[in-house]
Amino acid sequence: MDSVKCFNLKQGLNLYYIPVNKFKTTYVSINIHNELKEETASKCALLADVMRRGSRKFPDEPSMSAYLQGLFGASFSTDIKRKGIDQILTFAVTAVDDAYLPEGEACFDKVLEFLFDMLLDPYLENGAFCPTYVSQEKANLMNDINALVNEKRAYSVWRLIENMCEGDVYSVHELGSAEKVENIDAEELYAFYQNLLKTGPIDIFVTGNADVSKICAYAQKRFEAIQFANFTYPVPDLYHKNLGGKEVTERFDVTQAKLCLGYKTSVSPTSKDYYKLMVYNGILGGGAHCKLFNEVREKLSLAYYAGSRLERFKGLMILSAGIESGNKQQALDEIFAQVDLMKQGKFTETEFDAAVKSIVNSLRTIGDSIAYLCDYYLGQTITNTQISLEEYIAEIEKVTPEDVVAVAQNVSLEMVYFLTGKESEEK
Repeated sequence: MDSVKCFNLKQGLNLYYIPVNKFKTTYVSINIHNELKEETASKCALLADVMRRGSRKFPDEPSMSAYLQGLFGASFSTDIKRKGIDQILTFAVTAVDDAYLPEGEACFDKVLEFLFDMLLDPYLENGAFCPTYVSQEKANLMNDINALVNEKRAYSVWRLIENMCEGDVYSVHELGSAEKVENIDAEELYAFYQNLLKTGPIDIFVTGNADVSKICAYAQKRFEAIQFANFTYPVPDLYHKNLGGKEVTERFDVTQAKLCLGYKTSVSPTSKDYYKLMVYNGILGGGAHCKLFNEVREKLSLAYYAGSRLERFKGLMILSAGIESGNKQQALDEIFAQVDLMKQGKFTETEFDAAVKSIVNSLRTIGDSIAYLCDYYLGQTITNTQISLEEYIAEIEKVTPEDVVAVAQNVSLEMVYFLTGKESEEK
């Protein structure tokens, strides 16, 4: 990573510094990697919610908010995210760069201390997390999990992945399950937290204008007592099943059906072919310029929306469309036709150029957000790659139409998932 400086503070603990002068704020995130498993996913997700409630110094949200407001409006957040089978627990703060504060004023050191306190010195009662906080956040998390089904577009994509990857840890949702959440108590969650800190690895990202040597020294001091186990980043195997277009249908009380297709790409995220696959996906279903949008939706009016996306870490491509139930076969036929045209290289120069331009523009916008920039480089740690944004863009711009046709030959249909109305029948 040309523009990123990496500091190994101890086994299992790294700090990445992204020196950027374009922002008036400094962003620091502590990211704890946890291998996604059915038995622990709910605990990790619940941990993010419970630990944002307070530290020993600031045991409740009003005291935290008042303190941060006094530090020129600094902000704190926790998050749970998923990259492949890596479930990442993130603690983050954003603070105004001291250089932009009135003369004699400074806040960054206090904000940094606050962040580490929230992670390493949480609010406890009787040697465990506060039972009231745990109970409240369990209810909130169960509501969130149960509400996933209400957003049918995202839910249908998830159900496709869940069915395709049945028996594989990749089918586990990053929030876990409501049943698992319900059985977690304060003592069990605290024990999980203590173990999670030791198993790491932990990556700290600092973006902005900061005294990185000072931050490194502080981080080493705060983590001094923790001995990390020998742990590697969890990376899933590429999808290897051969389902041959298996069909799964589920019925709900919906007016708009959801049609989702899962394709195997056999392309690793660390392969040079992944850049080619990104352009392939861009032409097929990556935006308003793509084939699926223009042919299936605009020209034939077979879909309310139509597009595709890549499951980078698993070697999958997901096509999704919102359709009338009676148009299922017509929509399928046209989607299959567009995929076949890609194999034949029947796409225009305009479509190719638009896809490349769209991808490049999206990559460039990453540099306009502190959080997105950190997230980009966080993904690099998982794949053990060292590619700057500029290098990534250069690789995309090297892709040729012939490259796209070559990668298209290995894209194969694995599953068709259809979410439709309870009473609907295909015409």
